[in-house]
Amino acid sequence: MDIFVGSLSFKLKESELREAFEKFGEVSSAKIIIDKITRQSKGFGFVEMPDEEQARLAISELNGQEMYGRPLVVNESQKKDAAPRTADSGRPRSDAPRSFGKDKPAGGGYSGGGYGGGSGGYGGKPKSDYDRDRSGGRGEYKKGGGSRRGDSRDRDDW
Repeated sequence: MDIFVGSLSFKLKESELREAFEKFGEVSSAKIIIDKITRQSKGFGFVEMPDEEQARLAISELNGQEMYGRPLVVNESQKKDAAPRTADSGRPRSDAPRSFGKDKPAGGGYSGGGYGGGSGGYGGKPKSDYDRDRSGGRGEYKKGGGSRRGDSRDRDDW
């Protein structure tokens, strides 16, 4: 049985977690989840015990027990659903509206008109305060400049 163990102290080591569960029976594995970036414990882990009876006894005995001054949260691990993720609207992602093909808005392919004209694309007004701040508070992008091909000529000279 796979067991979830939460509210772990950041000082707790996997060997200590294993020892706590071995008092109730055989432990196949004990794993504390570590943050990839900070390399610090996330405060929870999983213990696997092959005997279901021993695992249930460990859950009932260790749930609420203090370890390093923190009460443990111990219960049967719930498997993740393979259900599709949902967008902000609550619909599955596969049903989310797409902005390409026949549904493409007039005036370009990028949001707000893009390079093809309209408002919001190149040469248009920025959509956010962040863009406005980068443009010096003028509310639009600087006219001209080099091309994407590495030309140093001004666009007006073409």
